[in-house]
Formats: sequence, C-alpha cells, structure tokens
Amino acid sequence: MNAPAKKPSRNHTKLLDAARTLFVEKGYAKTGTEEIVARAGLTRGALYHQFSDKKDLFRALFLDMLNEVALELFEKTMEEITEDREDLVIGTRILLDLYSRNDIKQVILLDGPTVLGWEDWRALQEPLNKALLTHSLEHLVDEGILSKQPLEPLADLIGGSLMQAGLAIANAENPGAARRVYAKSLEALLAPIATPNH
Repeated sequence: MNAPAKKPSRNHTKLLDAARTLFVEKGYAKTGTEEIVARAGLTRGALYHQFSDKKDLFRALFLDMLNEVALELFEKTMEEITEDREDLVIGTRILLDLYSRNDIKQVILLDGPTVLGWEDWRALQEPLNKALLTHSLEHLVDEGILSKQPLEPLADLIGGSLMQAGLAIANAENPGAARRVYAKSLEALLAPIATPNH
C-alpha cells in the first residue's frame, strides 16, 4: 500500500523543483509545460496526474515559497533580536531583503499577481502576514509600548504597506535603490508604533 504513494510524492517534488528553476529563469509566461516535464525527467501524464494545469502547479509552488519566506523571516528575525519588541522593525527589514531575492521577487511578486489574480494573490498571503504581524504587535502591547486595541486591522494595514513595498521593489528599474527608499519609509511609519515613549 505504501509503495505506490511514494512515486507521486517524488514526482510532485520533481515537478515543483523544475518549475521553480524555469519560472525564476524565464518567468511563468515564457515557460511551457513541456519544458517543465523535460527538466523534471517526467511525462506530461505525470504532470497532469499531480496538477490540473500549469497554473495549478504555479499555485502550489507559490504556496511552498510563501511558507519558505515565513520560516526564513521568523528564523532570521529570532537570530537578530535581543528583545521581543524589536520583532516588528527588524522583521520588516528582513522581509524587504527576502523580497529583493531573485527567486522570491520573480515568483511571488512579479508573476504571482498576474498568474493568480490580485484577489487570490492577496488572499493567499493574508493569513501568514496577519499571523506574523499580529504576533509582533502583541509583544508591543505586552510591553506597554502600544495601547491595547484590536490588532488585526493594524496588522492588515502594515501588511498592505509591506506588500506595496515588495511590489515597488520588484518592479523598479533599480531594485537596490527602491529597497533603500522603501526601507526608510517603512521605518518612519513603524518607528512611532514600535519605539518606547521613555
């Protein structure tokens, strides 16, 4: 019973790995399913056994990469902070670094909104953004830096700002310069929220 289950799982991974390489190199629109299966060393039948179409494969890759971003963001933030209240500002800077990385920029920020559609693109990221941001904001409330209030709307507003910054960086002629400008703007926006009054 277990043996047959392993093959689709392996094929699933092979297809995601091949799609990731090609989508990052060429973009979604310029990558054909025949290229993906050739790179994965599989047949078209194997692709359609795992995914309904190229968009479905992209969606699975998008979600995988979104989870990678969340994990890396959490781990790197934890490495850098000395106090919980630093979560928000340091995490924001690290997220902008991740958004500037070529694979994340291409799949999540450039192709994501076009392939998935704006609503689905936002909806897929929202739970993750809200969870991470709400957690950071809770630390600020616990330390008395931020007054007690419903945190979800504030997390939603900050998350929207971060998404906008990511899109601006990804689409800029000079991503490095855009990254610096948006980092400063976000710091100016978040500093009053995350800085102790005394």
